[in-house]
Amino acid sequence: MWFVGKSELLALIERNCLEEVMPAFSDHRSLRKNTLIYRPEEQSEYVYLLKVGHVRLYRLTEEGQEITLSFIKAGMIFGDGDVLNEASYSHYAETLAASRICYIRKADFKDLLKRYHVINQFVLRSHHQRWQEAQKLIENLSLHDVRKRLVNILAMFASQIGIPFAHDGAGGAVLIDLSIAQDKLAEFIGTSRESVNRHFSDLKAEGLVDTHERKIVLTPAFVAQFLPAMTTALAATGGTTQSVASSGQAPQHAYKAPLVRA
Repeated sequence: MWFVGKSELLALIERNCLEEVMPAFSDHRSLRKNTLIYRPEEQSEYVYLLKVGHVRLYRLTEEGQEITLSFIKAGMIFGDGDVLNEASYSHYAETLAASRICYIRKADFKDLLKRYHVINQFVLRSHHQRWQEAQKLIENLSLHDVRKRLVNILAMFASQIGIPFAHDGAGGAVLIDLSIAQDKLAEFIGTSRESVNRHFSDLKAEGLVDTHERKIVLTPAFVAQFLPAMTTALAATGGTTQSVASSGQAPQHAYKAPLVRA
């Protein structure tokens, strides 16, 4: 029950109804980092609720290039679109970190949709938001050079899994709270590890990014240039690792990471 308040979906259900709903959320599994949860053509038997960790949804082109569709953070559901509309999944889902996932059977999820109108509305909003995110990521791959693709993916990570951070003793920075290897980052934006390394080094030399304990730091200069909507919330936290949401400001997912256009 500890994760009820952290789940976007379960938070919508009245407390007095949770007892009858919770059996559908009783199948919990722990997965290692870089584990495939499902792949295209597998039968879509489950909807998934991420309790702990991070997950990426992606597709492969005919040339074998990975096209990232969405990043899933704790509390979010995924795999629901395929369960509702298709007999099999249409994409890959992979853990980006050690994760704890709730497996919800298709029949149980459809029953929830029938019984709770608010969940129906939530799923529709979730699909639309994920579609918008996928369009941004695909646009990022097709329209921009490597530097802009790298900046855009870092801005998106900041809006989804970023936390306020004190950099060089001053507030206003954002720590991307996930260790991402450069070869994995290269896969996300459709380039080589060498290219990511070169452009990341350039951004670091310009004072826009840094690293802390193998995680990426977006400096105040990066935030001011590419994520101005975060500036006020970061100021309210004093640049500590306290979450933006706990500071009384809007939660992190309220921030939209803009694409940096050519």
